[in-house]
Amino acid sequence: MIPALVLAVMTVLTPTQERELERIATLGYISGREPVPERTGVILHAPESAFQGYTLYTPAEGPEAYLIDMEGEVVHRWSTPGALIWSRAHLFPNGDVVVITRKPARLYRLNRDSELVMRYRKPAHHDFDVRPSGAIYVLVRNAVMLPEIRDGAPTLDDAVALIDPMGHEYRRVSIVDAFMHSERYAAWFEELELPEGADIFHTNSIEVFERDGRTQALLSLRSISTLAILDIASREIVWALTGPWRMQHEAQFVGDNVLLFDNLGLGEQSRVIEIDPDTAEIVWSYTEEGFFSKGAGAQQRLPNGNTLIVESENGRIIEIDPSSEIVWEYVNPETVDDAGETILGILRAERLPADFPLDWLEGAAGVRKPSRGS
Repeated sequence: MIPALVLAVMTVLTPTQERELERIATLGYISGREPVPERTGVILHAPESAFQGYTLYTPAEGPEAYLIDMEGEVVHRWSTPGALIWSRAHLFPNGDVVVITRKPARLYRLNRDSELVMRYRKPAHHDFDVRPSGAIYVLVRNAVMLPEIRDGAPTLDDAVALIDPMGHEYRRVSIVDAFMHSERYAAWFEELELPEGADIFHTNSIEVFERDGRTQALLSLRSISTLAILDIASREIVWALTGPWRMQHEAQFVGDNVLLFDNLGLGEQSRVIEIDPDTAEIVWSYTEEGFFSKGAGAQQRLPNGNTLIVESENGRIIEIDPSSEIVWEYVNPETVDDAGETILGILRAERLPADFPLDWLEGAAGVRKPSRGS
């Protein structure tokens, strides 16, 4: 149980505790190394059924993002030295990308030539959402001393930060604070059995939306297998839900329902599920024999009703139609060594429509290299 006044005992961190923050802020990413299957690249494409366009993805190792066509050919690649992993990339119509990195845990904007345009220097992690205005909502972390949770060691307090297009932060909302000041969920949070260790939430996705004139954010809190909605202006949690999912990722609205990647709800079997947020009832799901990613995982409901799914640890992206038939399949052709003994995982992927602007490719200096699919 968390005492109601626990937030009053936050203290300034020592240099040692600050270093501990930098270490634990990078925990929770997949290793991205699995045996290479017989075939890689695009191994299935049903043009009459698949949603045609381009796929933007970030591999689980290497500071880079790839844009590929429906045949798996690399259209463009962005990369930058000095970071271990890009966990997400967002592509603008002019060829710029916003990326969130690991080691250091930062957020950057790069142009089409992978040149730095903007840097947000604070410890960002896992996910962000770019708004039409260019403002960015990004997940951040602060290490704070909460003796009632972890005596003598820092605890990670996840937060949502709002930054302008130049990377200047002008609002931050603590998720611990938002629970404690929630009219509906403060008591629920006080009774919650938090996991051991510093990473009490491990917030891994954010989707910002407008409802009744208010800006709110749908959050996935992995460590407590919880979905929550944060109201930005009131700084409180206005909705929270647990259910038959465990250690989930990538919560997002599809109409009135919520779609998410359920990593461990079936044990050693993963699935993508669509739930009714009022009842936690599963109204649609997808899995298959051997479908599993202990960490990461993502999905996207496409305009034609298909669903793009990232089986992260196996470095695999599939597109399924409403009857759960696979209509497009891609396995990351990038391997760790020339012997092809291990394959890199894929953290996230997004299908962009066929008419997405690509005129910026003309003369772009971004690295391109051919697909190694077979």
